[in-house]
Amino acid sequence: MDTLHSLERKYLYSDYVTAGLNSPPEDAGIWESVAKLVAVGSYVAALQEPECQLALGSDIKKQRTAGVSIKDHYKEVLSSYLYKGGSDKQHVVLCIGLSSLMLFTQNNFTGPIIGPLPSTLLPGLTIEGQNEEKIKEEALESLVGDSEGVYNLLYGPEYLLLANLILVDLRPFLPTCLTIDWWCFRCALLHQRVAEERSPQLYEILLQALNQVENNQQLVNISVSRDLTALYHLEAGHLHLYFYDVGRAGDHFKKAAQALEIEIDLSGALGKRTKWQQEDRPQLVTKVEYKGQPLMNNELPGNNLLPTDLPKDVLLNDDIRLHKIKFQEQDDDVIPDLRPIEQALILSTVTHKRRSSAADLQLDQETKAYVVALLQYPKNWCFQMSALLLRSRVEATETRAMERSLHQVEELLAAVNRSEPSRYERLKLFSTSLVIPHWELQQELAKMLMRLGCIKTALEVFERLQLWEDAITCYNELQMRQRSAEVVRNQLKKGETPKLWCLLGDATDDIENYKKAWELSNHKSGRAQRSLGNYYYVRKDYNNAILHYEKSIEINKLQFPVWQRLAYCALQVEDWEKCAQAYRRCSVLEPDSFEVWNNMSQAYLKLDQKPRAWKALQEALRCKVDSWRLWDNFMLVSTSLGYMSHALNAYNRILTMKERHVDTQIIGRIVKAIVEGQVDPEGREVRGLYKRCSELLGRLTSEVPTNPELWYLYGILTRANTEPSPETRHLAMQQFKKAVAATTQKAGWEKDTITAVAVLHRSACLIDAALAATDGVSAKVAVADLNSVKMSVRGAVLGTRRGQVIVATGQVLEEVQEPLKKVEETLDILMQKLEEIKLQT
Repeated sequence: MDTLHSLERKYLYSDYVTAGLNSPPEDAGIWESVAKLVAVGSYVAALQEPECQLALGSDIKKQRTAGVSIKDHYKEVLSSYLYKGGSDKQHVVLCIGLSSLMLFTQNNFTGPIIGPLPSTLLPGLTIEGQNEEKIKEEALESLVGDSEGVYNLLYGPEYLLLANLILVDLRPFLPTCLTIDWWCFRCALLHQRVAEERSPQLYEILLQALNQVENNQQLVNISVSRDLTALYHLEAGHLHLYFYDVGRAGDHFKKAAQALEIEIDLSGALGKRTKWQQEDRPQLVTKVEYKGQPLMNNELPGNNLLPTDLPKDVLLNDDIRLHKIKFQEQDDDVIPDLRPIEQALILSTVTHKRRSSAADLQLDQETKAYVVALLQYPKNWCFQMSALLLRSRVEATETRAMERSLHQVEELLAAVNRSEPSRYERLKLFSTSLVIPHWELQQELAKMLMRLGCIKTALEVFERLQLWEDAITCYNELQMRQRSAEVVRNQLKKGETPKLWCLLGDATDDIENYKKAWELSNHKSGRAQRSLGNYYYVRKDYNNAILHYEKSIEINKLQFPVWQRLAYCALQVEDWEKCAQAYRRCSVLEPDSFEVWNNMSQAYLKLDQKPRAWKALQEALRCKVDSWRLWDNFMLVSTSLGYMSHALNAYNRILTMKERHVDTQIIGRIVKAIVEGQVDPEGREVRGLYKRCSELLGRLTSEVPTNPELWYLYGILTRANTEPSPETRHLAMQQFKKAVAATTQKAGWEKDTITAVAVLHRSACLIDAALAATDGVSAKVAVADLNSVKMSVRGAVLGTRRGQVIVATGQVLEEVQEPLKKVEETLDILMQKLEEIKLQT
């Protein structure tokens, strides 16, 4: 059993080492010849082994009969083979399953397409009266499941169907196979990648298998194998990324780094990017550090591929840009000669960063730094493919690199079709490499051609690949919309599917086509309902759009764009509960989208659920810290909830992005909380923020000295100092004085009732502050201060009496009478004190 388990670990890693198999162990059974072939990647030969053929029902008595599906036939045959069998037979069946999966992968992802046909390897596949095409159609139909379909030009879907049967459905019959859950996970994810929609059914299978693998201490255990543990976490991370769970993906990638004892980060170094650049400027570089292990410990075998075997790195042929950044210190961008599993970690890091960050120039520069590190020591065919494709995607929008981007994708397509390196070399660490199917690579090239204006050439590619949605886009660009409808109708003549009716609806804007798709699917097509929702969405009929979007997500909840549109529609019709619910779901599928969190907070505010809005804004700021509007919203909600410390932090962050930003309403709330000695929701006294708030007001009044409200609030705060002194009392008086002066300096202030009342209120505060400030000071200073205040207040009183009078009666307006009376009374007190001080001297 130990020998079998050791072999299974090698299969996981595509570790093609035959030592140990040349002299079979004493307990080797019928599995030995099959395992030897699988161990060296000879999957066709493995399936041709007599034992595998026997397991697949090669004897005449077990031929498939009409009316029996491919899956049912092989389920019966394999179950019969396993019955009364032991671990050896189980291992043979496992080998059949993973050989089928690897053949499917070779033919559709890594290339090149190889023979023989599935019918020649899988006995009982064909039945009398059926040709290869009919068998393929039956296999494709069996793979659809609860998705909207699978890509219909798959090569050898029969292999995937058999792999799915063995590695997913027959798992309970293979209890002695150590890695069956891991292979189940790989098979289901590959199935998902060739499906046209994310499948809830496959997602459940994936999560269940993932959990089983993680709990298997013989596999995911650092003491058993650091590399296998890292491999698991890398694959799990990519699964979660595929299903929009960026948070869980990040956790798995961190665990992979811990297992490998490696740290990957970005740093800066001086260098030149262009040929004519004179001065060195800071450039991003990737830095890799090991923790607690020597460099290049336990190097993986089989990493000595010749440069000619790997996809070619096309040089940048530009008269200005350098092909590579020329660093001031030659070794600034050099990293250790990483093992392939460590290169997989770099690829995972950059992929996660691109999914969790907003697309901008900075992200592109960071991506390039990671790609440079990946391309330094090319070893693995899959990683070379993925790194070069990633760079091409970044450069596709750059004027000076667009040509290289196009040629690079052409080179990648050529690499898929070459005969070298050996097919099994290409499969090493495929499951962590993000290599895309060959038709998606051609689609990528065609989309680049579209951006360059070569629409007809792109159209030819899309039609050859039967990518009808892209073909419709091309026809629309060519002003040939009628032709796109004709193309879809021609396909419908060959066979009706809900997808084709939806595409016809897209081409003609005829809603009846979407309804036809819905009926044809027996009310099971989430795509049909999504298309109906989109039809109403673009016409701003949001209520109808909501109805159809809700039906679509009832069928398939893994539709992030539909949740986004549903939330937006609910926002437009002000259904805040539904809006918040939809955005909550969006936050689960895409937890690092600041727009989702920000919009969710607005919905909570409308529902008067401020604590939830506050937490949502915190998440939004986690995703995007450089948006002053987000900080402004967060500051507003923080003050309304009493989180004054957070509000002050937010205000200071805003000032780093938007100088001279004045919000007296927010500052007024903070000052009031400090003056009144309030306690925030976390139990801390707001009075402790006195110094920070004073510093903020000092900064603002120096930058915006003409704002009277800022000076007034500054005075209120200073007056409330818990340790008053002659200096603070004098300072408060000066601040109130500046508040009155800043108001009365504006022409026509006395004619505005609200402004006049504000001036009177500030004048009253000024007199109170002056009376307090002149206690205990020298008579000379007191007389000077009181005289100055008297002049300021008299000017305010006279201006108010002049501007706020009813001409017919000569009386002051009623709104002004009370504050005016109060000021005049306090002014009399000030003048009395002034006279008393003069008499004393």
